[in-house]
Amino acid sequence: MNNLIYKIKNKLFRFSKEALKIKRPSYDELIKFKSFDRNSDNKIILSFGAGRCGQNWFAKIFNSHSNWIGTCERFSELEAFYRFITYHNLPIDKESIFKLIEMASNRDIAKYQNTFIGSPYFSFGLEELSKRLNPNYLFFHLRNPVKSVESFHRKGWYLNSYEFLDNKMPAIDLSINLKRSFSRIIPNNDYFNEWIKLTTIGKITWFWATNNKAIMENFNKIQNIEKFIFKLEDIDQNYDFYQILSSKFNFSNIMNKKNFNNIIYKAPNRGPADKYRYKDWNDLEKKEFQIVIDKIFPYYEKIKTDI
Repeated sequence: MNNLIYKIKNKLFRFSKEALKIKRPSYDELIKFKSFDRNSDNKIILSFGAGRCGQNWFAKIFNSHSNWIGTCERFSELEAFYRFITYHNLPIDKESIFKLIEMASNRDIAKYQNTFIGSPYFSFGLEELSKRLNPNYLFFHLRNPVKSVESFHRKGWYLNSYEFLDNKMPAIDLSINLKRSFSRIIPNNDYFNEWIKLTTIGKITWFWATNNKAIMENFNKIQNIEKFIFKLEDIDQNYDFYQILSSKFNFSNIMNKKNFNNIIYKAPNRGPADKYRYKDWNDLEKKEFQIVIDKIFPYYEKIKTDI
């Protein structure tokens, strides 16, 4: 029943003014803002995360206020391709990608004053995107590794990888969906031979850990930009946190607690109802999960939400 209610409310949101606000703009509209210059009253937030960590929900929080626009995976196919080429370090010119995001940012600031730009596909390009867009703030979003892996599993990540045992094909999840083909990366080094033998849970854990490690390493390198870390379990449906956020980022038309709690129905990325919980994992899956976490990203418990 709860899932049905979520689907109904989410569909209703698609017809709202807030949904129209974040509709992907056409090139003819974007080109008008090619030479726009922002001023000190215009703020840009760049949001990074491994995925399934609340970025979409976070974008909707910002988008719920008239002086902000909040987007997540706005140009999802191109952003997924960006993950692919940055992770594999391919010699492909990214200028067109930067220009698109830049013009969209200009357009949003011209219309709404401030912009929140989020995407899990940016994880391996944090440093170059920050240099290009010159944001005022950087956000690093994380979620408990068990909950993250459960959520990725619900979305079907790496379910078909057994078909590629003898083929080190970078686009391992071949489908009619190019976004999936480009975004579901695989190890690009000798670890592939070990990774391909892992269970689906083990493979997903590698993905979660590898993305968060890349984000954290580059996040820590960035200087002279205000940075914040958000762990989803600390802030999820937390109105006290929202009030702090409202004050920090000068939200107009502050929401009451009920409206804030209803934002979850605006985020169209909940996934199917079928769940494979940690308690249902077999011993091998649990063992692989812990080994991969310890090897690649054993830092989660030490990281704190810092706003």
